[in-house]
Amino acid sequence: MVVYYQIAGKQVGSHVLAMGVMGTLFGGIFLSTRGGGQKKQATPPIQASSKDEEKFIQPIPFPYSLNIGTDIVHLPRILRLINRPDYLHRFTRRILHEQEQQDFRTRFSLLPPSSGAEKAEPSAITPDMARWLAGRFAAKEAARKAAPAGAASLGWKDVIVRVGEVDQGRPEIVYLDPLSGSGSSEGRVGKLSISHDGDYVVATVLAAG
Repeated sequence: MVVYYQIAGKQVGSHVLAMGVMGTLFGGIFLSTRGGGQKKQATPPIQASSKDEEKFIQPIPFPYSLNIGTDIVHLPRILRLINRPDYLHRFTRRILHEQEQQDFRTRFSLLPPSSGAEKAEPSAITPDMARWLAGRFAAKEAARKAAPAGAASLGWKDVIVRVGEVDQGRPEIVYLDPLSGSGSSEGRVGKLSISHDGDYVVATVLAAG
């Protein structure tokens, strides 16, 4: 038997009232005062406090004093630069240490600037030259970024890219002391990785902080 009750001026059946009571107990359904319909009541989300976040996020300081630097070079850009009239030697003198300049001339059979033949014919400039110089430029930029005092603390000639004497001849970075002059044979070594992929050269340096 259905019994009707007067609630807020409306007649509500006992079966509807029972459903409303059950919905209230289970947290989510309440009795509507209009037409005896039913609505869902959204459960408020649980907000995590800052103390709860601290329990899950506990950063541990990096245990080693290391710096990392990386740089990417677009190979066609270097090729365009060194193909400018009289620009090859200017570019190499600007970014390469004296030892690296000698390595470059030996590798590509170029005469030293002191011979008076500073101009390189366009036919003598090859993609291999651009690739070699792009690798050196990217490595030096990455090494400067990995320097303890930042890139502004070092110039291009303050770091040397060379083939390591160990590790199967892998390339490495040597940080020279700017105060000791360009003729210094001492330097701090950093780890270097160079990757070539199509028109791009990427270098990464890991150095002590």
